[in-house]
Amino acid sequence: MTETNIEQKSSNTYLILSIGVLIAGMVLFYYFSDIRLFYRVLGMIAVLILSGFIGYQSDFGKLVYSYVTDSKVELKKVTWPTKQETTQTTLGVIVVVIIVGILLWLFDMLLGWAIGTLYGVA
Repeated sequence: MTETNIEQKSSNTYLILSIGVLIAGMVLFYYFSDIRLFYRVLGMIAVLILSGFIGYQSDFGKLVYSYVTDSKVELKKVTWPTKQETTQTTLGVIVVVIIVGILLWLFDMLLGWAIGTLYGVA
């Protein structure tokens, strides 16, 4: 076997082990249902941290971590609107929705009247 195959198997092993620890933690969470919920939740948080640490050792885990850190950097580059811009945009949307709602209501009334007149129901 080449060194690349060994590294790939090792990476897959870490990922499988991480998923196994996570599943075992979930099974144990429900198995020990007679223990107080607080302690079971603390145990589940510990299992999540351990599973995340093991999963990080795999190539996929490092890829996910890299994606998250890159996303944080990109979020810092975003120009967020001010409170005034947000308020004005929200009010504009509300006004447009009300106007379109009234127009659709009037159009519905017109069509209802036209169909009623056509069938002689009015």
